[in-house]
Parts: sequence; structure tokens; C-alpha cells
Amino acid sequence: MPKVSLVAFALVVALASSGAYAAGTLEDNTFEQRLNLMIDGQPWLGTVNTPVIDLGDTAHREETAKVYTHVYDFDGQDVITKGPVGQFCHHRGMFTGWNHTDIGDDRYDLWHMGDSTQEHQSWDLFEAGDDWARQAQTIHWKDEDGRVLISELRTITARKHPDGHRVVDFESELTAVAGDIELRGDSHHAGMQIRLADEVTQHEDETIYTLQPGGEEIENDEVLNAFWVMCSTPVAGQRYWIIHMTPPTHPTGIEEGSNAPMYSIRRYARFGAFFEPDLTEGEPKTFSFRLIFNDEEITEEEAEALYQEYSDEVQ
Repeated sequence: MPKVSLVAFALVVALASSGAYAAGTLEDNTFEQRLNLMIDGQPWLGTVNTPVIDLGDTAHREETAKVYTHVYDFDGQDVITKGPVGQFCHHRGMFTGWNHTDIGDDRYDLWHMGDSTQEHQSWDLFEAGDDWARQAQTIHWKDEDGRVLISELRTITARKHPDGHRVVDFESELTAVAGDIELRGDSHHAGMQIRLADEVTQHEDETIYTLQPGGEEIENDEVLNAFWVMCSTPVAGQRYWIIHMTPPTHPTGIEEGSNAPMYSIRRYARFGAFFEPDLTEGEPKTFSFRLIFNDEEITEEEAEALYQEYSDEVQ
């Protein structure tokens, strides 16, 4: 894929519709500074990279302490993913983190972000072609004193699939900066996940999960022995199908002898892959995932075929 100019890439910075940074009181504003990834002049994804805002106000610090990526509807008008509002405000779009990030005897919560932040540092790459686009950014994961714990290079690539699906590859290269790190947690508070719009909490009974053949749903909305799960739920009156995939080359799994993660599948449409890797200081480790979106039905058979395509690509 050849590199092209920023103009051809068609990036825009979009502030939230309520008027971020407009005149008024702090409470009047919405701190969602968004950079959109465009294909054919239409936003597909919007990465929120608002600087962390503290001003002695814990609520607004929490609102801005995480880097995440929204997914737009197929008209490019509204996002179908959740921001820092509603139920569990730390669930936001496509995101990653671990609630038990252990460095020696110290533990940090890089999921809820109560004692830490994920801060955008720089945009490192913009590329685009006729039916694809890619972005890369550096993100620093810090403690509450501003010390960098982990440096992340996050690369997101979006492209059209010949069958009309939207394919998004999410790659996170993590480098421990503050010593060797153990990334730990549980299936609902760690790993790489996605949360759809908060409105899904009002109709959880309409959310349907499909598991990879051989996958097993156990208690507590957890799934074993699966490299993909598919969620289908309505947002703003339109039903979507979203597949979260973990590659067969994933470097670490959740059970001994397997590199499969444990999937979390909450009915309010927060789902994704949980795994517990170790980071050696100064040695980058990369974790990759694929998400596939459509506003037309994807069957179990089609989802498995799409996973086999992915598997063939990465092996």
C-alpha cells in the first residue's frame, strides 16, 4: 500500500456536536476531540485524543483520561459506540487496558483509569488508498504522578471487504518503560474490547451473540475455546453485526497450552478478548485483532469463513 498525502487521506478533527471548548462553564462542554479516519470522503472511525483535563476536577479528568476509537454508522453521520457517558463510563468505543497492571509491588488500574491515564502523544503515520486508510499514534500510559509506565504504538487500518463488510485491524505494540510489567485482570476488565452505544442497556434482550464453532459460553458471560465472537444488536433503530477476532498467532492465551483468549460477552454490548501477557522492559510486544462490521446480517458460516481469511493472512 503506497503512502499518500495528508490531503488524500482526508483527515478532519471533529469536536463533539454539543460544542466542545465553546464559551460557557466547564460543565457546558464536551471534551471529545476526535480525529476521523475517512474512506471515500466518509468517516468510518473517530479516535478521541483529547488532552487530559484535570483543573482539580476529578470528573473531567476521568472523562479525558483514555484514548479510544469510535465507530460510525454506515452513513457516516453518528457514532454507534459509547463515549464517557452512561453506564460504566470507562467503556468507550474500541479500547484496551488492564485493571491489574503490576510493576513489582505496585499495582495500577489501566482500565478504569482512576489512578492512571492513557495520553495521546503524537500521530506517527497516515496512509490511504482508494478503499483503505491507516493511522498510527503513540500513547503513553502513565501513573497519577505523570511517570510513563508503558509506551504504546497503536495502529488502526480500515478497508472495504469485497463482500461489503467494513474490516478494521487494531494493532497495539506495548513497550514497558518503568520495569518489567505483568498485565493482569479479569475477563470483564482487561484486554482489547469494544462497547457499543449506551442505549443498548435499554434493550439488552435484543443483543445476540454467536460463538465460533467449538466455543463454549460458561457462567459470568465468559467464553472459552473461541478465537472470535459476533455481537448483533440495534443502535438508533438499525441492527448491526460486529465480529471481534483474535488471530491464531496471538502470543499468549488464557489457559495453559492454548493461545486463545477468554472472551467477555456482556448483553449491553461490551465484548472482547481477555488475556494476561508479561512485558519485559524495553522489549516491544505486539497484540493484533480484527473487527468486522456490517449493517446487514452476517451468518455464523460467513463469520467463520471471514475468520479463516484472517487466519490465512497472518500465518
